[in-house]
Amino acid sequence: MLMNLTVIIGGLLTLVDNVTIFIIGRALYGIAAGGYSVFCPKYISEVSPSELKGPLGCLTQICITFGIIVPYTLGVIFEAPNPQDKSTVIDEDYNPNLEIYILFAFPVVLAVLQSFLMVTIFKYDTPQVMKQTNDYVSLREFMSKIYHPLVVQ
Repeated sequence: MLMNLTVIIGGLLTLVDNVTIFIIGRALYGIAAGGYSVFCPKYISEVSPSELKGPLGCLTQICITFGIIVPYTLGVIFEAPNPQDKSTVIDEDYNPNLEIYILFAFPVVLAVLQSFLMVTIFKYDTPQVMKQTNDYVSLREFMSKIYHPLVVQ
C-alpha cells in the first residue's frame, strides 16, 4: 500500500508543468519501482507453495519486463509529428503533452485499482505476519484458499 501511495503521489507530481516537481515525481516513481521489485517477490515467496516459488518468482520478473515494454510501446504509438518534416500535417489543436500525461497517469490508475483490490478482495497479510500476531483463524482461512485439504482414503 505504501508503494501504491508513492506511485500515486509521484504520478500526480509528474503531471505538474514544472521541471523540478516533475523530477521529484519521477524519483518517487523510481522509489516505488524499487519497492515493488522487492516487496512483490517477498510476498509471493511467503505465500506460494514451495514447489511453485521458482516459477512464480520468474513470473514476477516477466511482469516487470512487461511493465517496462508497455510505456515504450505507448511512446511509439503516441509519436509526435516532426515539425521540420513539411510532408507531415500538424493539427493546430495538437498538444504533445496530452500523450505524456496519459503515459504518466496510467500507473496512477493501476495503483488506485491495486489499492482498491488490496483493501476489498485481497486483504490478507502474509502467513508469517498472521502467525506472529497469533491470528490463527485468518491464517487457517488464508492457507485453505492456497492449499486444498488433504483427503485421506
